[in-house]
Amino acid sequence: MNLDEWIRARARTEEPTLPEDWEEWVERTLAQLPERKQRRMTGVGRRVLTAAAVCAMLGVGALAYAVGVLDFLNGREEYRFLGQAELYREYARKAGYTQRAANGDELTVEYLAADANFCTIFYTMRTEEPMQPWSQRDWHPISPDAPDLWQAQNLAPRFTLEVSGAMVGEDQDGQQYLLDEHTLCGMARLTLKEAGALERGGEISLAAGPSLESWDSGDWGEIPWEEVELWHFSLDLEPMAGKTVALDGPAALGERQVEKLSLTVSPLGAVLRCRVTVPEEYQSEPDRWGGLGRFIVRDSESGVYYPYTILTSQPTEDGAYWEETYLLCGDLTKIESLELLPAELESTFTSVELGELPYRGQGAYTFAVFSISEGWMTLTLTPTGTVGNTGYCGGVAEFQNRARERLFVDEDATDLYQNRYTDERTGGVTYTWSLDQEAQTKAEEIAVLRILEEWYEPLEGPSIIIPLASEK
Repeated sequence: MNLDEWIRARARTEEPTLPEDWEEWVERTLAQLPERKQRRMTGVGRRVLTAAAVCAMLGVGALAYAVGVLDFLNGREEYRFLGQAELYREYARKAGYTQRAANGDELTVEYLAADANFCTIFYTMRTEEPMQPWSQRDWHPISPDAPDLWQAQNLAPRFTLEVSGAMVGEDQDGQQYLLDEHTLCGMARLTLKEAGALERGGEISLAAGPSLESWDSGDWGEIPWEEVELWHFSLDLEPMAGKTVALDGPAALGERQVEKLSLTVSPLGAVLRCRVTVPEEYQSEPDRWGGLGRFIVRDSESGVYYPYTILTSQPTEDGAYWEETYLLCGDLTKIESLELLPAELESTFTSVELGELPYRGQGAYTFAVFSISEGWMTLTLTPTGTVGNTGYCGGVAEFQNRARERLFVDEDATDLYQNRYTDERTGGVTYTWSLDQEAQTKAEEIAVLRILEEWYEPLEGPSIIIPLASEK
Protein backbone atom coordinates (compact mmCIF):
# COMPACT_ATOMS: atom_id res chain seq x y z
CA MET A 1 0.00 0.00 0.00
CA ASN A 2 1.52 3.35 -1.00
CA LEU A 3 1.13 6.51 1.05
CA ASP A 4 -1.68 7.86 -1.11
CA GLU A 5 -3.64 4.65 -0.59
CA TRP A 6 -2.83 4.72 3.12
CA ILE A 7 -4.21 8.25 3.47
CA ARG A 8 -7.39 7.29 1.63
CA ALA A 9 -7.80 4.19 3.78
CA ARG A 10 -7.36 6.19 6.97
CA ALA A 11 -9.81 8.76 5.67
CA ARG A 12 -12.40 6.04 5.05
CA THR A 13 -11.98 4.48 8.51
CA GLU A 14 -11.27 7.63 10.53
CA GLU A 15 -13.37 10.28 8.84
CA PRO A 16 -12.27 13.66 10.19
CA THR A 17 -14.85 15.98 11.65
CA LEU A 18 -14.30 19.63 10.87
CA PRO A 19 -15.25 22.14 13.54
CA GLU A 20 -18.58 23.94 13.15
CA ASP A 21 -16.81 27.27 12.68
CA TRP A 22 -14.38 25.82 10.10
CA GLU A 23 -15.55 27.99 7.18
CA GLU A 24 -15.31 31.12 9.31
CA TRP A 25 -11.80 30.10 10.44
CA VAL A 26 -10.68 29.62 6.83
CA GLU A 27 -11.94 33.07 5.81
CA ARG A 28 -10.35 34.69 8.85
CA THR A 29 -7.02 32.93 8.33
CA LEU A 30 -6.85 33.86 4.65
CA ALA A 31 -7.70 37.47 5.47
CA GLN A 32 -4.93 37.66 8.08
CA LEU A 33 -2.21 36.14 5.93
CA PRO A 34 0.51 38.54 4.81
CA GLU A 35 0.18 39.72 1.23
CA ARG A 36 3.00 37.42 0.11
CA LYS A 37 1.33 34.32 1.56
CA GLN A 38 -2.06 35.25 0.23
CA ARG A 39 -0.64 35.48 -3.29
CA ARG A 40 1.06 32.12 -2.90
CA MET A 41 -2.29 30.48 -2.17
CA THR A 42 -4.27 32.13 -4.94
CA GLY A 43 -6.79 29.77 -6.50
CA VAL A 44 -6.24 26.89 -4.08
CA GLY A 45 -6.19 28.63 -0.70
CA ARG A 46 -9.36 27.13 0.76
CA ARG A 47 -8.58 23.72 -0.69
CA VAL A 48 -5.06 23.73 0.70
CA LEU A 49 -6.13 24.88 4.15
CA THR A 50 -8.83 22.22 4.30
CA ALA A 51 -6.43 19.57 3.13
CA ALA A 52 -3.88 20.67 5.71
CA ALA A 53 -6.44 20.30 8.47
CA VAL A 54 -7.40 16.83 7.26
CA CYS A 55 -3.75 15.79 7.04
CA ALA A 56 -3.10 17.08 10.56
CA MET A 57 -6.06 15.12 11.90
CA LEU A 58 -4.71 11.97 10.24
CA GLY A 59 -1.22 12.61 11.55
CA VAL A 60 0.23 13.19 8.07
CA GLY A 61 2.22 16.25 6.97
CA ALA A 62 2.28 15.42 3.26
CA LEU A 63 0.00 18.15 2.03
CA ALA A 64 0.57 17.46 -1.66
CA TYR A 65 -0.83 13.95 -1.28
CA ALA A 66 -4.17 15.48 -0.35
CA VAL A 67 -4.41 18.16 -3.03
CA GLY A 68 -2.20 16.59 -5.72
CA VAL A 69 1.23 17.82 -6.70
CA LEU A 70 -0.09 19.83 -9.66
CA ASP A 71 -2.47 21.85 -7.49
CA PHE A 72 0.22 22.22 -4.84
CA LEU A 73 2.62 23.75 -7.37
CA ASN A 74 -0.11 25.97 -8.79
CA GLY A 75 -0.39 27.45 -5.30
CA ARG A 76 3.27 28.46 -5.30
CA GLU A 77 4.01 31.97 -6.52
CA GLU A 78 7.49 31.05 -7.78
CA TYR A 79 6.02 28.24 -9.91
CA ARG A 80 3.65 30.69 -11.56
CA PHE A 81 6.58 33.03 -12.31
CA LEU A 82 7.66 30.44 -14.91
CA GLY A 83 4.54 31.13 -16.96
CA GLN A 84 3.73 27.44 -17.36
CA ALA A 85 0.95 26.93 -14.81
CA GLU A 86 -1.94 27.41 -17.25
CA LEU A 87 -0.12 25.38 -19.88
CA TYR A 88 0.22 22.33 -17.66
CA ARG A 89 -3.30 22.65 -16.32
CA GLU A 90 -4.42 22.21 -19.91
CA TYR A 91 -1.97 19.55 -21.11
CA ALA A 92 -0.86 17.49 -18.09
CA ARG A 93 -2.55 14.08 -17.95
CA LYS A 94 -3.15 11.91 -14.91
CA ALA A 95 -0.54 9.13 -14.77
CA GLY A 96 -0.79 7.35 -11.43
CA TYR A 97 2.40 5.25 -11.58
CA THR A 98 3.82 4.17 -8.21
CA GLN A 99 6.79 1.97 -7.38
CA ARG A 100 8.68 1.09 -4.23
CA ALA A 101 12.44 0.65 -4.61
CA ALA A 102 14.46 -2.10 -2.95
CA ASN A 103 15.56 0.39 -0.27
CA GLY A 104 11.92 1.16 0.59
CA ASP A 105 11.78 4.57 -1.10
CA GLU A 106 8.57 5.15 -3.01
CA LEU A 107 8.10 7.28 -6.13
CA THR A 108 4.70 8.27 -7.52
CA VAL A 109 4.41 9.85 -10.98
CA GLU A 110 1.10 11.69 -10.67
CA TYR A 111 0.93 13.62 -13.96
CA LEU A 112 2.78 13.64 -17.28
CA ALA A 113 2.83 16.16 -20.12
CA ALA A 114 4.64 15.22 -23.31
CA ASP A 115 5.00 16.60 -26.82
CA ALA A 116 7.60 16.76 -29.58
CA ASN A 117 10.06 18.71 -27.41
CA PHE A 118 9.52 17.86 -23.75
CA CYS A 119 8.34 15.33 -21.23
CA THR A 120 7.39 16.90 -17.89
CA ILE A 121 6.92 14.75 -14.80
CA PHE A 122 4.93 15.78 -11.72
CA TYR A 123 5.94 13.47 -8.90
CA THR A 124 5.99 12.79 -5.17
CA MET A 125 8.78 10.84 -3.50
CA ARG A 126 8.68 9.35 -0.02
CA THR A 127 11.91 8.04 1.49
CA GLU A 128 12.64 5.64 4.32
CA GLU A 129 15.61 7.67 5.52
CA PRO A 130 14.95 11.30 6.36
CA MET A 131 15.99 13.92 3.80
CA GLN A 132 17.94 16.87 5.13
CA PRO A 133 17.18 20.43 4.05
CA TRP A 134 20.28 22.33 3.05
CA SER A 135 20.24 24.26 6.33
CA GLN A 136 20.87 20.98 8.21
CA ARG A 137 23.65 19.54 6.04
CA ASP A 138 27.28 19.42 7.05
CA TRP A 139 28.53 20.96 3.81
CA HIS A 140 28.17 24.77 3.93
CA PRO A 141 24.75 24.86 5.60
CA ILE A 142 22.51 27.80 4.78
CA SER A 143 20.12 29.69 7.03
CA PRO A 144 16.98 27.88 8.26
CA ASP A 145 15.14 30.96 6.98
CA ALA A 146 16.31 30.37 3.37
CA PRO A 147 13.54 29.86 0.78
CA ASP A 148 11.97 26.44 0.21
CA LEU A 149 13.60 25.98 -3.19
CA TRP A 150 17.04 26.48 -1.64
CA GLN A 151 16.31 24.02 1.16
CA ALA A 152 15.39 21.27 -1.33
CA GLN A 153 18.49 21.67 -3.53
CA ASN A 154 19.91 18.32 -4.78
CA LEU A 155 17.02 16.29 -3.34
CA ALA A 156 15.12 15.65 -6.60
CA PRO A 157 15.37 12.18 -8.15
CA ARG A 158 17.29 11.92 -11.43
CA PHE A 159 15.04 11.02 -14.39
CA THR A 160 15.93 9.55 -17.78
CA LEU A 161 13.57 8.81 -20.65
CA GLU A 162 14.07 5.92 -23.09
CA VAL A 163 12.41 4.60 -26.23
CA SER A 164 13.08 0.91 -26.91
CA GLY A 165 16.16 1.10 -24.68
CA ALA A 166 17.67 4.18 -26.34
CA MET A 167 17.99 7.26 -24.13
CA VAL A 168 16.06 10.21 -25.58
CA GLY A 169 15.97 12.65 -22.66
CA GLU A 170 17.97 13.15 -19.47
CA ASP A 171 18.72 16.84 -18.97
CA GLN A 172 16.13 18.12 -16.52
CA ASP A 173 15.08 21.34 -14.90
CA GLY A 174 12.24 21.94 -12.48
CA GLN A 175 11.24 22.76 -8.93
CA GLN A 176 10.98 20.62 -5.82
CA TYR A 177 9.78 21.10 -2.24
CA LEU A 178 10.24 19.25 1.03
CA LEU A 179 6.86 18.68 2.64
CA ASP A 180 8.41 16.89 5.60
CA GLU A 181 11.66 15.05 6.20
CA HIS A 182 10.40 11.98 4.32
CA THR A 183 8.34 13.58 1.55
CA LEU A 184 9.39 15.58 -1.52
CA CYS A 185 7.17 16.74 -4.36
CA GLY A 186 7.97 18.58 -7.54
CA MET A 187 8.17 18.75 -11.30
CA ALA A 188 10.99 17.75 -13.65
CA ARG A 189 11.08 18.71 -17.31
CA LEU A 190 13.19 16.60 -19.68
CA THR A 191 14.24 18.11 -23.00
CA LEU A 192 14.14 15.54 -25.80
CA LYS A 193 17.43 15.12 -27.63
CA GLU A 194 15.60 14.86 -30.95
CA ALA A 195 12.27 16.44 -31.88
CA GLY A 196 9.43 13.93 -31.98
CA ALA A 197 11.48 11.19 -30.31
CA LEU A 198 8.40 9.89 -28.46
CA GLU A 199 6.24 9.74 -31.59
CA ARG A 200 8.20 7.16 -33.57
CA GLY A 201 6.93 3.99 -31.95
CA GLY A 202 8.60 1.66 -29.49
CA GLU A 203 8.28 1.13 -25.76
CA ILE A 204 8.57 4.35 -23.77
CA SER A 205 10.07 3.96 -20.32
CA LEU A 206 10.99 6.33 -17.51
CA ALA A 207 13.83 5.48 -15.16
CA ALA A 208 14.60 7.35 -11.96
CA GLY A 209 17.65 7.25 -9.74
CA PRO A 210 18.59 8.69 -6.37
CA SER A 211 19.00 12.37 -5.74
CA LEU A 212 22.53 13.72 -5.84
CA GLU A 213 22.39 14.37 -2.08
CA SER A 214 21.35 10.79 -1.22
CA TRP A 215 23.95 9.37 -3.61
CA ASP A 216 26.68 11.48 -2.00
CA SER A 217 25.72 10.23 1.46
CA GLY A 218 24.88 6.63 0.44
CA ASP A 219 26.89 3.49 -0.16
CA TRP A 220 26.67 2.76 -3.87
CA GLY A 221 30.09 1.20 -4.30
CA GLU A 222 31.76 2.11 -7.57
CA ILE A 223 28.50 2.75 -9.46
CA PRO A 224 28.38 6.31 -10.89
CA TRP A 225 25.40 8.45 -9.91
CA GLU A 226 24.18 8.52 -13.53
CA GLU A 227 23.93 4.72 -13.62
CA VAL A 228 22.07 4.04 -10.37
CA GLU A 229 18.44 3.14 -11.04
CA LEU A 230 15.85 2.78 -8.29
CA TRP A 231 12.59 2.93 -10.24
CA HIS A 232 11.56 1.96 -13.78
CA PHE A 233 8.15 2.68 -15.32
CA SER A 234 6.72 1.60 -18.67
CA LEU A 235 4.70 4.59 -19.84
CA ASP A 236 1.49 4.72 -21.81
CA LEU A 237 2.02 8.10 -23.46
CA GLU A 238 0.31 9.92 -26.30
CA PRO A 239 2.71 12.81 -26.95
CA MET A 240 1.33 15.88 -28.66
CA ALA A 241 2.78 16.47 -32.11
CA GLY A 242 4.84 19.45 -33.14
CA LYS A 243 5.80 21.15 -36.39
CA THR A 244 9.44 21.19 -37.46
CA VAL A 245 11.42 23.16 -40.00
CA ALA A 246 15.07 22.31 -40.62
CA LEU A 247 17.83 23.84 -42.70
CA ASP A 248 18.59 21.92 -45.90
CA GLY A 249 22.32 21.84 -45.14
CA PRO A 250 25.17 23.56 -43.27
CA ALA A 251 25.04 27.32 -42.75
CA ALA A 252 27.13 30.08 -41.20
CA LEU A 253 26.23 32.34 -38.27
CA GLY A 254 28.99 34.90 -38.07
CA GLU A 255 32.15 32.89 -37.45
CA ARG A 256 30.21 29.78 -36.45
CA GLN A 257 29.73 26.92 -38.89
CA VAL A 258 26.36 25.35 -38.19
CA GLU A 259 26.21 21.73 -39.32
CA LYS A 260 22.52 21.21 -38.44
CA LEU A 261 19.74 23.50 -37.24
CA SER A 262 16.02 22.96 -36.73
CA LEU A 263 13.11 24.64 -34.98
CA THR A 264 10.21 22.61 -33.58
CA VAL A 265 7.06 24.41 -32.43
CA SER A 266 4.90 22.30 -30.12
CA PRO A 267 2.28 22.91 -27.39
CA LEU A 268 4.82 22.94 -24.54
CA GLY A 269 7.22 25.33 -26.26
CA ALA A 270 9.32 26.15 -29.33
CA VAL A 271 12.78 24.56 -29.28
CA LEU A 272 15.77 25.41 -31.47
CA ARG A 273 18.26 22.54 -31.89
CA CYS A 274 21.68 22.95 -33.44
CA ARG A 275 24.99 21.22 -34.02
CA VAL A 276 27.98 23.55 -34.45
CA THR A 277 31.36 22.56 -35.87
CA VAL A 278 34.24 23.03 -33.42
CA PRO A 279 37.41 24.20 -35.23
CA GLU A 280 40.21 21.66 -35.09
CA GLU A 281 42.42 23.87 -32.93
CA TYR A 282 39.71 23.91 -30.22
CA GLN A 283 38.70 20.23 -30.29
CA SER A 284 40.96 19.29 -27.38
CA GLU A 285 39.14 21.98 -25.31
CA PRO A 286 35.80 22.45 -27.11
CA ASP A 287 34.30 24.49 -24.28
CA ARG A 288 36.60 27.33 -25.33
CA TRP A 289 34.56 27.52 -28.55
CA GLY A 290 31.09 26.43 -27.52
CA GLY A 291 28.05 26.42 -29.76
CA LEU A 292 26.24 29.30 -31.46
CA GLY A 293 27.94 31.87 -29.29
CA ARG A 294 26.16 35.19 -28.80
CA PHE A 295 23.26 35.74 -31.15
CA ILE A 296 19.81 37.29 -31.38
CA VAL A 297 16.55 36.11 -32.92
CA ARG A 298 14.12 38.43 -34.66
CA ASP A 299 11.08 38.40 -36.91
CA SER A 300 12.49 38.84 -40.42
CA GLU A 301 9.65 41.19 -41.41
CA SER A 302 8.72 43.22 -38.32
CA GLY A 303 12.17 43.26 -36.71
CA VAL A 304 10.71 42.27 -33.31
CA TYR A 305 13.27 40.45 -31.16
CA TYR A 306 12.46 37.20 -29.36
CA PRO A 307 14.22 36.26 -26.12
CA TYR A 308 15.42 32.72 -25.62
CA THR A 309 16.60 30.47 -22.78
CA ILE A 310 19.34 27.89 -23.13
CA LEU A 311 18.21 24.36 -22.23
CA THR A 312 21.19 22.11 -22.97
CA SER A 313 24.73 22.69 -24.20
CA GLN A 314 27.51 20.12 -24.49
CA PRO A 315 30.16 18.83 -26.91
CA THR A 316 30.03 15.48 -28.68
CA GLU A 317 32.32 12.79 -27.30
CA ASP A 318 35.01 13.43 -29.90
CA GLY A 319 34.87 17.21 -29.38
CA ALA A 320 34.27 17.79 -33.09
CA TYR A 321 30.82 19.35 -32.60
CA TRP A 322 28.90 21.30 -29.99
CA GLU A 323 25.19 20.53 -29.59
CA GLU A 324 22.69 22.94 -28.05
CA THR A 325 18.98 23.36 -27.50
CA TYR A 326 17.23 26.67 -26.86
CA LEU A 327 13.68 27.50 -25.82
CA LEU A 328 12.30 30.48 -27.75
CA CYS A 329 9.91 32.67 -25.75
CA GLY A 330 6.86 34.30 -27.28
CA ASP A 331 4.15 33.47 -29.80
CA LEU A 332 5.63 32.27 -33.08
CA THR A 333 2.39 31.10 -34.69
CA LYS A 334 1.90 34.12 -36.98
CA ILE A 335 5.51 34.63 -38.06
CA GLU A 336 6.57 33.96 -41.65
CA SER A 337 10.28 33.59 -40.88
CA LEU A 338 12.85 34.11 -38.14
CA GLU A 339 16.38 35.43 -38.55
CA LEU A 340 19.34 34.50 -36.36
CA LEU A 341 22.08 37.14 -36.30
CA PRO A 342 25.49 37.14 -34.62
CA ALA A 343 25.72 39.74 -31.86
CA GLU A 344 27.90 41.05 -29.09
CA LEU A 345 26.83 41.76 -25.53
CA GLU A 346 27.02 45.28 -24.10
CA SER A 347 26.43 46.44 -20.54
CA THR A 348 26.52 49.46 -18.26
CA PHE A 349 25.75 50.32 -14.62
CA THR A 350 23.07 52.86 -13.73
CA SER A 351 21.57 54.19 -10.49
CA VAL A 352 17.78 54.38 -10.49
CA GLU A 353 15.58 55.81 -7.75
CA LEU A 354 12.49 53.76 -6.93
CA GLY A 355 10.31 56.65 -7.99
CA GLU A 356 11.79 56.46 -11.50
CA LEU A 357 10.43 52.96 -12.11
CA PRO A 358 9.47 51.70 -14.60
CA TYR A 359 12.87 52.50 -16.04
CA ARG A 360 13.95 51.83 -19.61
CA GLY A 361 17.49 52.83 -20.37
CA GLN A 362 19.90 51.27 -22.84
CA GLY A 363 19.21 47.72 -21.70
CA ALA A 364 17.15 45.12 -23.48
CA TYR A 365 14.81 44.90 -20.48
CA THR A 366 12.66 47.50 -18.74
CA PHE A 367 12.99 47.47 -14.94
CA ALA A 368 9.26 47.53 -14.39
CA VAL A 369 8.22 47.01 -10.76
CA PHE A 370 10.10 46.69 -7.48
CA SER A 371 8.10 45.81 -4.38
CA ILE A 372 8.71 44.90 -0.74
CA SER A 373 6.27 42.69 1.13
CA GLU A 374 6.53 40.63 4.28
CA GLY A 375 9.45 38.26 3.85
CA TRP A 376 10.22 39.17 0.24
CA MET A 377 11.50 41.71 -2.24
CA THR A 378 10.47 41.29 -5.87
CA LEU A 379 11.71 42.89 -9.09
CA THR A 380 10.09 42.31 -12.47
CA LEU A 381 11.78 42.97 -15.81
CA THR A 382 10.01 43.01 -19.18
CA PRO A 383 11.72 42.54 -22.57
CA THR A 384 11.48 45.71 -24.64
CA GLY A 385 14.75 46.13 -26.54
CA THR A 386 17.33 44.05 -28.37
CA VAL A 387 16.88 40.94 -26.29
CA GLY A 388 18.72 37.66 -26.63
CA ASN A 389 19.59 35.11 -23.97
CA THR A 390 17.36 35.79 -20.96
CA GLY A 391 20.35 35.03 -18.75
CA TYR A 392 21.67 38.45 -19.78
CA CYS A 393 18.69 40.58 -18.83
CA GLY A 394 20.42 42.76 -16.25
CA GLY A 395 19.90 42.83 -12.51
CA VAL A 396 20.55 44.62 -9.24
CA ALA A 397 24.17 45.14 -8.24
CA GLU A 398 23.48 47.14 -5.07
CA PHE A 399 20.62 48.28 -2.88
CA GLN A 400 21.15 51.84 -1.58
CA ASN A 401 19.43 54.22 0.85
CA ARG A 402 18.64 57.86 0.15
CA ALA A 403 22.20 58.85 1.06
CA ARG A 404 23.42 56.41 -1.62
CA GLU A 405 24.94 54.18 1.06
CA ARG A 406 25.05 50.49 0.27
CA LEU A 407 22.74 48.21 2.25
CA PHE A 408 23.18 44.55 3.22
CA VAL A 409 26.98 44.78 3.06
CA ASP A 410 28.02 44.82 6.74
CA GLU A 411 30.05 41.88 7.98
CA ASP A 412 27.15 40.80 10.17
CA ALA A 413 24.53 41.50 7.49
CA THR A 414 21.93 38.83 6.95
CA ASP A 415 22.06 36.71 3.82
CA LEU A 416 19.74 37.61 0.97
CA TYR A 417 18.71 34.51 -0.95
CA GLN A 418 18.07 35.49 -4.55
CA ASN A 419 15.99 33.46 -6.99
CA ARG A 420 15.46 34.24 -10.66
CA TYR A 421 12.54 33.05 -12.79
CA THR A 422 11.91 33.39 -16.53
CA ASP A 423 8.35 33.53 -17.83
CA GLU A 424 8.68 31.27 -20.84
CA ARG A 425 5.60 32.75 -22.51
CA THR A 426 7.11 36.22 -22.78
CA GLY A 427 10.76 36.09 -21.71
CA GLY A 428 9.97 38.36 -18.76
CA VAL A 429 12.17 37.87 -15.71
CA THR A 430 11.31 38.02 -12.01
CA TYR A 431 13.89 38.31 -9.23
CA THR A 432 13.01 37.58 -5.61
CA TRP A 433 15.02 38.04 -2.43
CA SER A 434 14.01 36.48 0.87
CA LEU A 435 14.01 38.67 3.97
CA ASP A 436 14.33 37.65 7.60
CA GLN A 437 13.23 40.06 10.33
CA GLU A 438 16.52 41.98 10.34
CA ALA A 439 16.63 42.25 6.55
CA GLN A 440 12.96 43.28 6.46
CA THR A 441 13.79 46.36 8.54
CA LYS A 442 16.81 47.16 6.39
CA ALA A 443 14.78 46.76 3.19
CA GLU A 444 12.49 49.60 4.21
CA GLU A 445 15.48 51.95 3.74
CA ILE A 446 15.91 51.09 0.06
CA ALA A 447 15.54 54.19 -2.11
CA VAL A 448 17.94 53.51 -4.99
CA LEU A 449 18.79 50.48 -7.11
CA ARG A 450 22.24 50.27 -8.63
CA ILE A 451 21.39 48.20 -11.68
CA LEU A 452 23.27 46.39 -14.41
CA GLU A 453 21.78 46.97 -17.85
CA GLU A 454 22.58 44.46 -20.61
CA TRP A 455 21.70 44.37 -24.29
CA TYR A 456 22.85 42.91 -27.60
CA GLU A 457 24.26 44.71 -30.61
CA PRO A 458 23.86 42.96 -34.00
CA LEU A 459 27.11 42.24 -35.85
CA GLU A 460 27.89 42.20 -39.52
CA GLY A 461 28.29 38.73 -40.95
CA PRO A 462 26.29 35.75 -42.19
CA SER A 463 22.86 35.24 -40.62
CA ILE A 464 20.44 32.31 -40.79
CA ILE A 465 16.83 32.51 -41.99
CA ILE A 466 14.31 29.97 -40.65
CA PRO A 467 11.22 29.95 -42.95
CA LEU A 468 8.41 29.07 -40.55
CA ALA A 469 5.82 29.17 -43.34
CA SER A 470 7.33 25.92 -44.61
CA GLU A 471 6.78 24.02 -41.37
CA LYS A 472 6.05 20.35 -41.93
